[in-house]
Amino acid sequence: MAQYRYLLFDLIARFFFQQLPTISIQPYLTLPIKKNTLIHYPIIKSVFSFFNLLAILLILPFFIKNIYLTQSFQFSLLWIVTVLSLIAGNNFLNFSLKKYFSRQALISLLFLSFVGLLIYLDIAKIISISEYFSAAIFYLVNTTTFIFVPALFAVISYYWAYTILKNNAYIEDSQKLTIKKSNGFSFLNNYGEIGQLIGVELKMILRNKRPRSLLYISGLFVLYGFMFYKNENLDNYIILSLSGLLLPAMFSTNYGQFLFSWESSFFDSYLTNKISHFNYIKSKHIFFSISSSIGFLLVLPYALISSKIAFINAAFLLYNIGISSIIMMFFCTFNTSYIDLGKSQFMNYQGTGITQFLVILPIIGIPLLIYFLHKILGILPYYYYSIAVIGLIGIALNKHMLEMVESRFMKRRYKMAVGFRKK
Repeated sequence: MAQYRYLLFDLIARFFFQQLPTISIQPYLTLPIKKNTLIHYPIIKSVFSFFNLLAILLILPFFIKNIYLTQSFQFSLLWIVTVLSLIAGNNFLNFSLKKYFSRQALISLLFLSFVGLLIYLDIAKIISISEYFSAAIFYLVNTTTFIFVPALFAVISYYWAYTILKNNAYIEDSQKLTIKKSNGFSFLNNYGEIGQLIGVELKMILRNKRPRSLLYISGLFVLYGFMFYKNENLDNYIILSLSGLLLPAMFSTNYGQFLFSWESSFFDSYLTNKISHFNYIKSKHIFFSISSSIGFLLVLPYALISSKIAFINAAFLLYNIGISSIIMMFFCTFNTSYIDLGKSQFMNYQGTGITQFLVILPIIGIPLLIYFLHKILGILPYYYYSIAVIGLIGIALNKHMLEMVESRFMKRRYKMAVGFRKK
């Protein structure tokens, strides 16, 4: 029954982490090699990708234990061919999905929401898609007439990928894309130096592989709400607090841990240009606040389960903007590790140091400390109100707290620059 969920997860993972083949073949387009041969090469090469190897390693134990040892040889052979065909279909389908979805954040979000909805309907047993899927697999394996359907899915996916790559594998494509992207976020110039700095940060995120991967991964983690927001957890202060603290701020927290390190390759330019250091710090706080607010809106549909979730998340949104963001920015002035923006986020620990672990302690520890104080004093029903009030106090004292971070940044900036130069 888990095959259906695994295939969806496999498709999402490929969508976010597999590299577009059009990039890898571009250097060969000027060589005397037939274009058709070049197009086939990256698609066939992708068969040996990490994701396919992982799928085989995960499926093989299940196949041996539950299929091969309990079913006939014919059934086992057809079952494994069917499942591998679906995996191969996912692999080839990913080429087409990336072409259509990866350049448009809204469509990617809708795609992600649709997949999340399918998983939710299945987990909540509103529609038992897993059972229907398993029944369909067994029907295909037992019916010789339709056994070619999974293989046909793989073949059609391959042909679709081939057609799309053939129609788009031109060097000129990348040049057009660069020009188009360079005009983005020009409206932020109307908000002065802070708006321009936010625009530079947004371009840096969307144009580079690692921060962009982090953005996609954080969007994926929003689905974790289905695990936490269950009826048995709706009176659990700890679970609801951690969910309210981390789930809406998943991107801002993960991104914020590497603050300043993201700009390690051009950090010197910030020090040499006539940029107000206070505006530089403030732009990051505004960016953190906006991304946390967007995260709050993304998880707002969970309020359909219980309106209490919206209230708790709103309280922690204020706390994140007023307190957590300041703590994170202060700790991040200790970041001195270079980050290569062009590398993937997946299994990449470059730039990770003791700071990333230490900053988590106060961010999670302070709300838990406030919780236990309320519990000891017997005023637990007022806990979330206290979180919101503390957040509002932090927002009211925002200017003074940012000046404190700026002061720390001024003392550390040259040590940070020296560290960022060591690649």
